[in-house]
Amino acid sequence: MNHIICSHKITDEIEQNLIKLGVTPVKLRGFDKFGKFHPLSCHPDMFCFNLGKSDWIFFDEVYKTNKNIIDSLDINVIVTKNPVSCEYPRDVGLNAAIVGNNLICNVKYTDIKIIDHAYFTGKNIIDVKQGYTKCSVCIVDENSIITSDESIEQKAAHNNINVLLIEKGNIDLNGYNYGFIGGCTGLINKNKLAFTGNIKNHPNYREIKDFCINRGVEIISLSAQKLYDYGSLLCI
Repeated sequence: MNHIICSHKITDEIEQNLIKLGVTPVKLRGFDKFGKFHPLSCHPDMFCFNLGKSDWIFFDEVYKTNKNIIDSLDINVIVTKNPVSCEYPRDVGLNAAIVGNNLICNVKYTDIKIIDHAYFTGKNIIDVKQGYTKCSVCIVDENSIITSDESIEQKAAHNNINVLLIEKGNIDLNGYNYGFIGGCTGLINKNKLAFTGNIKNHPNYREIKDFCINRGVEIISLSAQKLYDYGSLLCI
């Protein structure tokens, strides 16, 4: 059974639908230095990053807070220093996206362990303005993404990545005007892309569905509610 790293704030409906799909939710908590009650404090794409295969980076305090759960997983844990605060850009060190052999990130603010690993493994580094890169990128396959960020769309397309640009908004996130498409989605396996809400209610639903179907990927709504940005669903 696959495991999905997700926020402990996901609803019971989302959790039960993940389980029905053969996925075990690994609900992690954030940490006080990030802002215990900050809207992003429990977003997995803010405090952990999959380098590839079983190698995962966690902020040190996140690992300590969730040690028992994380240690029960079959992964190699690498810890890195905590962000100074939840204020941008000191909060986005692990908020990067690997798409095939590409690393999309704001190089200036991305954790050096990620940058060094990308150079060591020969990845193509795509430097973008958006620091909340993974929040903004929904990965469909190894060469296809969905985003509402024009700068990411332009840079990704220039590097021969297939991109669907959608409207901004239409995704809830408490404390913000709206959330992001990467933060309400995740591949639960190679052929299934899950949404933390009802994707049929998004104004770009038809384009999103066709884009995914054309790449052999089925889209799944985990809830009847409006899409909500809980932080990406990260498959182990």
